This record gives sequence, C-alpha cells and structure tokens, in this order.
Amino acid sequence: MKSGADKIIPMKRSHVHACNAITVASEPWKTLNERIDFRKFISLKQAYVCMINNEPAGFIVFTHEPVFARGGYIRAVGVAPEIRGHGIGRKLLALAERVMARRCANSYLCVSSFNRPAAAFYRANGYTRVGKLPGLIKPDATEYIYWKRLSTKT
Repeated sequence: MKSGADKIIPMKRSHVHACNAITVASEPWKTLNERIDFRKFISLKQAYVCMINNEPAGFIVFTHEPVFARGGYIRAVGVAPEIRGHGIGRKLLALAERVMARRCANSYLCVSSFNRPAAAFYRANGYTRVGKLPGLIKPDATEYIYWKRLSTKT
C-alpha cells in the first residue's frame, strides 16, 4: 500500500475487518491481547478511517464531546505497519482535533508505558504528559495521560 492520494471518511462496517488487522499488528493491542469494538464506535459516529486506494490505511476513534476537564478523548489511533511514517497518523489526529475543538478546549489520551513510539508520536504532535495511572490495564505497566490545549474557549 502506498501513501499516495488519501481521504478520511467515517468508518463503515465494511472497514472493520481491515481495522481489526491493523490492531492485531499494532501496540498496545498486541501486548494487551485486546481488540476494539469498532461497531460500537461506528454507531456513535466516533470512528474514522484514512482510505488509500480504496483500502483502510489507518483509523482513529475519539470522543468529541467534553468528557474530562473540558476535553475530548482520543481512544485509539492505528496505522497499517507498512505505511507508518508517511503522515497518516498525523492526518487522523489533526481531523480529531479539529472536530473536538468545535466543542472542547482540550484533548486527552492515554499511552501505555511499553508503547514508546506512540508516546514520541504524541509529543511530536504537541501533547504533554500530565499524569500517570500505574497498573491500570496491566500490572507491570503504567498508562500515561497526555494533554493538548486545542483552544482557549471555556
């Protein structure tokens, strides 16, 4: 899959299989042996895919309503392993932030301590680590809370 022309669209049920394949090959889901209930987020209109050559190359799942401290929440971002590093994750994140900024002043997300590439990605995209939740999901791992101010509205 090449990172040529792409577009981001709301996720459909027909995209679930490809998005599941991305999670199977990606952290933190590999280590946690977990999957995402994409169908639930599709019905809530909280899931989007980046399409390249009519194939899902990545996805993002987020809550665009204020859920904590005037902020929305990025639940999951995944990009197909063979296309990482080509800006797909950055484009998906930018979409979520634009949508959230209409209703929220902040964006939050969590990153597992063993998922260092994700932490670096979020820091490079303006997120700051502001807290930690030791043992929340996995006894020997910490979930780090990241925050980004989207606007100054209250």
